[in-house]
Amino acid sequence: MDKEKVRRAEAVLRKEFGPEWKEIVQAIGLSELTQCVGKDLTSFIAFPSRQEGGKNTWRGNCSPEVVRKIVSYVQQCLTFRKKEEFLLLDPMCGSGTSGDVARQMGIQAVQYDLNPQLEHGVGGWNALRDEVEDNADLVFLHPPYHSIIRYSGNMWGKPHPDDLSRCETYQEFIEKLNLVIRKLFFSLRRQGFLAVLVGDIRQKGEFHSIADDMMTIGKMKSWIVKGQFNCASSGRTYSSQRPFIPIVTEHLLLFQKEDCLIIPFSYRRNGTFHLLQDDSSSLTWFDLIRAVMESQGGTATLNELYEALEGHPKAKKNQYYRDRIRACIYEHKTAFQTNRRGCYRLKYQV
Repeated sequence: MDKEKVRRAEAVLRKEFGPEWKEIVQAIGLSELTQCVGKDLTSFIAFPSRQEGGKNTWRGNCSPEVVRKIVSYVQQCLTFRKKEEFLLLDPMCGSGTSGDVARQMGIQAVQYDLNPQLEHGVGGWNALRDEVEDNADLVFLHPPYHSIIRYSGNMWGKPHPDDLSRCETYQEFIEKLNLVIRKLFFSLRRQGFLAVLVGDIRQKGEFHSIADDMMTIGKMKSWIVKGQFNCASSGRTYSSQRPFIPIVTEHLLLFQKEDCLIIPFSYRRNGTFHLLQDDSSSLTWFDLIRAVMESQGGTATLNELYEALEGHPKAKKNQYYRDRIRACIYEHKTAFQTNRRGCYRLKYQV
């Protein structure tokens, strides 16, 4: 698009709408994604304007519109539940956004938080140790994103050993988060919903997707991507010259409790596949030979390949494995080039 036209349009909008011009443009530009087939909740949500509810000074708070959209959706699903009986539970309520939305929508809400000085709700509630005293139609869980923002000892009070934002490792955080997810899901009323809002994080060069690593439970109804605006990290300058992808989205996972006795769940399975020891139908001789050569700097003699692969399960099942190695090299001449007789190098290896 012509940069001059963009500049002129920006000037016109700024003159007409003042400081709000950018939020208006963002809302218009996102409308095709956030509104579809007559619905105002899609698999992508974004709220350039925060609206009223909670405190925008509370670090890590979410837009009240996120809570509002999910409450409306769940109410449409649970038409048998009278409005005055509908209950929203927020177990990590922070500045009280969900409670403010509930009051605006005329529904009941219960708020818990580890912070003992909570303004509204049950303060000092320990998600790892305390029972859930209320059974809700919707539990809205917005946990810390590991240690990105420290809450106890920073946003309030003294450091607390059961504060999820103070877990020493990411794995510890995921294990404790999963415990909380199970506890909250079990507390739901039948046909109730658990909404979990989490984000991706990058720490010390390592990327983690909380949504992908945490457990799923019950029936997944939707995985909604949420756009982020005015992130604190967006204004930073990074000294590293390595390329990286800025994180500008969060994820809202929605689960339903369809059965009160039988509850399906799944965990992420982590492991290591050792190419020299493990076999798979998806692992080819071509993969093996390239991997061995890459591990040796891109070159290898036939004898080095024989020695490296003689103990592999594929070789143990094929007494003519040496012939197979030579045939594979011959079949992939574009990948393997000859340095000298019996020595080969990968074409792409620097």
